[in-house]
Amino acid sequence: MVTIGLRELNQNPSKAVARVRAGETIVVTDRGRPVLRLVPEQDQPATLQHMIDSGEVAPPAELGMPDLALELATDVESLSDLLIEDRDKERRR
Repeated sequence: MVTIGLRELNQNPSKAVARVRAGETIVVTDRGRPVLRLVPEQDQPATLQHMIDSGEVAPPAELGMPDLALELATDVESLSDLLIEDRDKERRR
């Protein structure tokens, strides 16, 4: 791992980028303290499909979003009535 100063990176960024493209990792320091790390981009990101293909994770049991529409109890006329009733109970406390 190579270490360069922030000033050197500012004066010659293309040189640092070329080294990273070649596979090196560069730690950039500001007054001797590490502030960032330049690392080569990975060739193949760990996408969900890649993880499924390699067996790291299992695919979803069902595709799409689940049906979240719940049916109200039969004695409730509307959701608004239920909300009003709940608010009335809170006010009476």
